[in-house]
Amino acid sequence: MLQAQQRDQPYVIYPAQRFLKMSDEFKNQGTVEVTELPSLENNLITPTDGRIDPNSGLRRGLKTRHVTLMALGGIIGPGSVVTAGVLLHNGGPAALVLDYGIVGILAFSLMQSIGELNVLYPATNGFSNHMSRFVDKAFATMTSYNYLILWITCLASEYNSVCSTLQSWAPQIPMYGYFLIFWTYFTVFQFLGVATYGEAEFWLALFKIVMFIAFYFFVLVYMCGGIPNRPAFGFHNFNEPWGDNEPIKSIATVLTGVSTAYVGVELLSLNAAETKEPQKAIPIAIRQTVIRILFIFIGLSLSYGISVPYDSPEFVESTGALRAPMYIALKNAGWADGRHLVNSFIVIIAFSSVNSAIYIGTRTIVNMANEDMLPFSKFFARTNSKGVPYVAAIAFNLTGFIALMNLGTGASTAFTYLVNVSGVSTFFVWAAISFTQMRFRRGWIRSGRSVDDLPYKCWLYPYVPIFSVFFNIFFAFIQGWTYLKPFDYKNFVDCYIMFPVSFICFFVYKYWKNTTWVKYEDMDLDSGRRLDLEDIAKQAKQEHQLEEKTFKNKVKTMFSDWL
Repeated sequence: MLQAQQRDQPYVIYPAQRFLKMSDEFKNQGTVEVTELPSLENNLITPTDGRIDPNSGLRRGLKTRHVTLMALGGIIGPGSVVTAGVLLHNGGPAALVLDYGIVGILAFSLMQSIGELNVLYPATNGFSNHMSRFVDKAFATMTSYNYLILWITCLASEYNSVCSTLQSWAPQIPMYGYFLIFWTYFTVFQFLGVATYGEAEFWLALFKIVMFIAFYFFVLVYMCGGIPNRPAFGFHNFNEPWGDNEPIKSIATVLTGVSTAYVGVELLSLNAAETKEPQKAIPIAIRQTVIRILFIFIGLSLSYGISVPYDSPEFVESTGALRAPMYIALKNAGWADGRHLVNSFIVIIAFSSVNSAIYIGTRTIVNMANEDMLPFSKFFARTNSKGVPYVAAIAFNLTGFIALMNLGTGASTAFTYLVNVSGVSTFFVWAAISFTQMRFRRGWIRSGRSVDDLPYKCWLYPYVPIFSVFFNIFFAFIQGWTYLKPFDYKNFVDCYIMFPVSFICFFVYKYWKNTTWVKYEDMDLDSGRRLDLEDIAKQAKQEHQLEEKTFKNKVKTMFSDWL
């Protein structure tokens, strides 16, 4: 049994279920007094509050099926239906498919780092806590503000999508009227708790996946000539793979837009604290990321490129759902009224996306508040008796009013720039998470611990996280390359403004809090672990190994008897 024998040595943090049973033994052996265990209030999980995460105060209400479906389809937004048309028009079908594949590989690399950190440390404040412990708190603050700004712009964009789509059906109600209705609805919905959110996202994600499957079948029939009076055309639209541009320019043009479609795959780093069985749910969700990349994003981009010419006039002459590749394909196949079906699909997707954006943004604020990265941190970290972070939820949802900027003629341009300003933030946050995992792994090994003790190990370490860090930074730098010639200073500044903002945030916080780069020997490698779940996982693994060994012995005995 591991024991804390001296005050200046690392402590092994036990969950309260085990600690309460062992407290008498500790006292009898005279190793340490119960009250002398450090950070007791932040690491123990008592039998009465086991459903509440002790670090954040959030309720552990997400089941394995919630987490896995949310990872598979929960973050798919209207951009996958509407914005993909703009990307197809600007870059051509080959650029669309290739960019979805490139960013998909980056997303999978990121998930490996997230898996290793969050399976081991589920009871923490997400990646902001990991960066504070393994890198530098100023670095964590800089990354967290990037992430918060990213989701503020996403929320405004999603609100704009759902309101403008509904207004195309019923223009009698002004856009701000729709916005106020939905803003009130989503605010109230947050108070229903994380279990309700998880259940809603489970069914919405399932619906989105079913709709995409139906569209794939339609494209297959359409391209093979199964639609009456429509000849088979196969991959004819790929005869002009890069549109009107050169290959490199087409890839660079589409890259930033594609990256926004993958935003949210890092959700597992935020909802680990609210997951009942993170050791089981997170690895499953990570494996399903491959399915999401291949089935949804590669499948959609390929289907769009097959069924819709990149130079379709609807991409320029239409707005909203009318320029969605899904609608253009249905129209070209002879169903002009298919816009109502596509509109319905967009509204449902937007509902899910707004809900997810508020959830992620709220948890980001709570995590930052618990890490003392915000003014009035204690105020923003408040949760009610049901584990709902009501202050953070209301505060983040208030940023959705930015969507009303799109109502004014002049303000709509500013709104467009504002939504696009966080393009670099996606790649930056992903690189920061992978870099943090590399720092953690080195600290873990240098402390004398074994990699075999990790409940989830990053695949092909260190090559995968190095790949993630390098290419995320590379793509962050080249995303504004197309605006250099001819030089478009507005879009160029829009692409790169977050670089100076990030550095300012880093140095201001570092000076204000006098933070230091965390040394490997000073890393806290125990807080945030749920040793109760680790013991269960180890026991299950041992039982599985014993069953395999028993089976092999039986087979060996059987063959020896035959021989």
